[in-house]
Amino acid sequence: MKKTGLSLIAATLLGSLTALPAHAQLDCANKPPLQERFTVNGALVKQTGYALEWKRCAEGMSWESETQTCIGEPLGLTQDVAASHFTDNAEGWRLPTIRELYGLLDSTCAEKEELHAIFPDLATPAFIDYADFWSATGDRKLEGMYYYLDFVTYALDFHSQGYSLAVRAVRDSK
Repeated sequence: MKKTGLSLIAATLLGSLTALPAHAQLDCANKPPLQERFTVNGALVKQTGYALEWKRCAEGMSWESETQTCIGEPLGLTQDVAASHFTDNAEGWRLPTIRELYGLLDSTCAEKEELHAIFPDLATPAFIDYADFWSATGDRKLEGMYYYLDFVTYALDFHSQGYSLAVRAVRDSK
């Protein structure tokens, strides 16, 4: 299958990180319809081929079923608070790895229209210039540094755990 330039860059950057279960590389020139790659059910979306379920709204925001969008403001959490945010939840929500976050870009071929259809919070004023979301993946060499992904610019970078960013919850799908 054909790899996009974005996929090649990410593969290089993510090559040393913890492995994600194997999945087929998406051929962006001939990608299947969005409904075959994601199953949307109100406030939740299942990602086909990854066995993952995501909240469509960033933590701090709420799903508005009447308007099919997210309302409120996203929480800006430090990485350590973001990781502990899910400690006592009985529903299996957790902070995603950087590979899981990047998998959302790969599964949409980084198309803004598709990302906004799946995650309507990305179209809110809070995420106009940047939409940095924490991952649970720390840098192997720099202690206290954790990877994040910007869903506006597609920048993959890391920050110290004391920096506040948004959080997108994920869980293993059943």
